[in-house]
Amino acid sequence: MDAEPLLRALPAEWRGRLTPLAGGLTNRCWRLDRPGNSYWLRLGCADPAALGIDRRLELCAHLAAAAAGLALPVRFARPEQGLLILDWQEERDWRQRTPDMTRLMGRVAALHRLPTALPVLDLRARLGHYLQRLSPLPADIARVLPLFERAELNPSFSPVFCHHDLNAANLLGGRPWLLDWEYAARGDAAFELAVIADSFGLDRPGRAAMLAAYRAGGGELSEARLAARLPWVWLLTALWAAVQYRQCGQAEYLEQQQQAVHRLCRYRNELE
Repeated sequence: MDAEPLLRALPAEWRGRLTPLAGGLTNRCWRLDRPGNSYWLRLGCADPAALGIDRRLELCAHLAAAAAGLALPVRFARPEQGLLILDWQEERDWRQRTPDMTRLMGRVAALHRLPTALPVLDLRARLGHYLQRLSPLPADIARVLPLFERAELNPSFSPVFCHHDLNAANLLGGRPWLLDWEYAARGDAAFELAVIADSFGLDRPGRAAMLAAYRAGGGELSEARLAARLPWVWLLTALWAAVQYRQCGQAEYLEQQQQAVHRLCRYRNELE
């Protein structure tokens, strides 16, 4: 939807001037300026189910996190469109800053302590969801799938409230605010931290420092469980990117798929 039709579809009290923003991979975003205030407006992608996104669950998660001071308050929402309006923040995300893991892990540990009735993220079910949409399966991904039958990559865990996509673009300002709750669910804290470690390219010492900060913030997690979840992050990233590439053909998704598969192949070679 372009800016003018979008404005006309908004309630009268939310109409103003829209300025498009760059940077989103799947959604479209604008700055919405109204007299006296500015806001961030997001319109969701056309087929969220293809990517495993439930907009109503996303909104429930965002509202719970906002009530705990971890996410920006929701000013207006229309989940059937993936439409969200939040307060505008002049602060920047973490793509151009050195990550402060002590501060971030304090926020993540606080999130993991929050009660929630969200469903549990079943990694195997998410894997099956993507595989159904990728027939025929890319050969490079098919070659690494047998890895995920290994017992050490399937540890037991107690589910906690997880964001599941805390990459640098979804961390805003010094607090930081946690953005984009599309994949929030109850899940494995180890998978949450594996996503963060992968996003920031943390090596073994970096992951150890992250774990220490998480424990200092009140979280509990072993290094072995974190190591077990990193390959799952790479696999689901490869599948997500492959679905996106099939839908739109943009080269950035193919590159993301290939990078994730490369990490998986390197991991498989280290095991052999």
